[in-house]
Parts: sequence; C-alpha cells; structure tokens
Amino acid sequence: MLFFGKKRKKEQEIDEAFAKVYQEIETIDNWNDPKKLEHYILDSCEQIIALTKEIEEEKAEYRVVTSYLTDIQTIEGLPDETRQAIREAASNIEQLNAARQAYENASYNISDSQFLLMEQNEDDVPQTIHRMLENERYQDKVRRDKNILEAQKNQWEIEREDITQERKIIKRASLLVFLLYATLLILLFVIQFATKMDMTVAFLVLFIVGALGGFIIYFRSIYLQKQMRQATRNENQAINLLNVVCMKYANVTKAVEYTKDKYGVHNSTELNYTWEQYVTAVKEKEKFLRNNDDLEYFNGRLIRLLQRIDLYDRKIWLDQTKALIDEDEMVEIKHNLVKRRQKIRGHIEDNRKIVQSERNEIDRLMTEHEHYVPEIIEIISSVDKLCGLKQE
Repeated sequence: MLFFGKKRKKEQEIDEAFAKVYQEIETIDNWNDPKKLEHYILDSCEQIIALTKEIEEEKAEYRVVTSYLTDIQTIEGLPDETRQAIREAASNIEQLNAARQAYENASYNISDSQFLLMEQNEDDVPQTIHRMLENERYQDKVRRDKNILEAQKNQWEIEREDITQERKIIKRASLLVFLLYATLLILLFVIQFATKMDMTVAFLVLFIVGALGGFIIYFRSIYLQKQMRQATRNENQAINLLNVVCMKYANVTKAVEYTKDKYGVHNSTELNYTWEQYVTAVKEKEKFLRNNDDLEYFNGRLIRLLQRIDLYDRKIWLDQTKALIDEDEMVEIKHNLVKRRQKIRGHIEDNRKIVQSERNEIDRLMTEHEHYVPEIIEIISSVDKLCGLKQE
C-alpha cells in the first residue's frame, strides 16, 4: 500500500509540473520559438506515463490470470474423495440453476392484473367457477325455454288471427244466406200468388234448407268462439310463462355478466383456464423459492469445501460449476486462460518497447537541442522514477 501511495504522490507532482509548463507554453505566440520542443517532450512524457499505467494494469491482470490457472491446477490435484464431494455440490448447483432458469424463462397466459385478482379471491374462485358453469348451463336451458315459449306465443297469436278472419267470413256468409233465403221466400210467395199454385212443398224445402244452413252457421260460430277463447287463454298463458322465463333469464344473465366483468373473461371455460394458469404459476413460484433455499445451501457447501483448499478466488467457481463437473469444460477454461495470459504478455512487451522508444527519442532531442526550461528536466526525472526507466 505504501508503494502505491508513493506512486500516487509522484503522479501528483508530475501533474503539477505539467500544469506549470503548459501554462508557460500557452503564452507562446511565436511557435518558431524553441519552446515548441518542450511541448513535444511534454507530450511524449504524457504518453510514457499512460503506457506505464497500462503496463501496470496488464501486469495486475496477468497475475490474476496466473492465479486462476494455479487454482485449476490445485483443484485437479485434489484427492478423489475431495473432488467427488466438490463435484456433487457443483452438480446440485447446476441442476438448481437450470430449474431457476426454466422458471425465469417460463411464460404463463395470465396477466399481472389477472394474477393479482386470482390471488385476492383465491378462496372463492373454485366455487365461482362451479357456480358460473351452472349458471351458464341454466342460462342455456332458460334460453331454450324462452325460444319455445316465444314460438308458442306466436303460434297462438296466428291462430287467433285465423279464427278472427274465419269469424268475419262466417258473418258475411250468414248475411248472404239470410238475404238469399229472404229472396227465395219472397219469390215463392210471388209465384204462388201469381199462379195460384200449391207451393207448400217448396216452402217446406226452403224452410228445411234455411234451418239447416242456419244451424250450421250457428254451431260453427259457437265453435269458433270457443276456439277464440281457448287460443286467447293459451296465448295469455304463454305470455305469462314467457315473462317469468324472461325474468329468470335476465337474472341468470346478470349473474354471468357480473362474473365475466369481475374476472375479465368470456365464459367459465376461460375463467377455469386462467385459474389453472394461476395455480401453476403459484406452484412454480413456490418451487422456485424452495430451489433458492437449496441453491443457497449448496452454494455455501461448495464454498466451505473450497475453503479447505488454498485458492486465489473461491467464489468464482459458483459461476463455473460446469467446469467442476465436466473435465472437458475445465480444459477449455484452462486453454482460454493460457491464451489470455499469452496475449497479455505480448501487450506488455509491445508497450515496453514503445515506452523505451519514446524515452530514447526524448534523450536524443535533449542532446541535440539546448533550449529547454528547468521544469522539463524535473518532469523527465520524475517520469523516470515513476516508470522505473532510469535509476537516480
């Protein structure tokens, strides 16, 4: 910690020297002045510091990668009994993670508002589904009865209209028969008076025919009157029953519509489906919570097993449990770490060459030109100390 504290102090001193020289350089109007050289050297020093910081970060990463490779070697060299215990704990974690991932990716055909509504009415929903199903069945039955009664009412209404029409026809027919009977009777009297013939038989026949026609018309009128009363009674009865059925239909429909509006469904089948989705989601959630408890337990168990081993980082293996189970996966991770370490090493060497090249260029310029301010010498000296380029 003291080493890094000194480095930060040196960096602060360099920054202050940079600021002082920059302030002086900014006042230069004529860039043909030799102080342009100082500005170039200052930029080179900044680049050296930036590259040195990058090298230090890469060294730190290199040490971390090396530590991970050492951990892998340590794990691979464990006794079989310890490796088996670690493998079992890792296997349980893999299974629980897979179950949790499946739950998180699962989709249920139920909205958040429906889920909340089902949760609020959890105790009543099963009975509501049963009651709604019964109401829908009763609604269908009442609808059929309503249609039948409407058909009967229309039938009796048509029959009443037919009877009324027939009564009008009989009324006209009776008037016509009466006029014909009177005409024939007058005609017979005229013939008898004019010819002095005996018309007794004719009068008798006319009387019998007239009486028979009158009886037929009378009895038909009486029959139609009875039929009219019966049709009227039947129609009124159908209307009364229809009113009762319509009231029942309205009541049961109101109950069904209330349930539909409350739960946002179209029928009891949809409500039952939504309830099943809710029950499934709740069970999966409970299973998820149990899995979380189990996952926490096995994560702790794996950490405790790894604490017995001298490892650089134990917690990282909670995310690499597959490698603890599958040797091929472990080989793949090791291969990637080796490639990463080689790449970091290459970057470090490249940056070191660039730093040395920049430093050599500064020496060359300082040798060839004598125009520089004292602050430049101080900055170069501080940069050398910070970056470890030259010893005092």
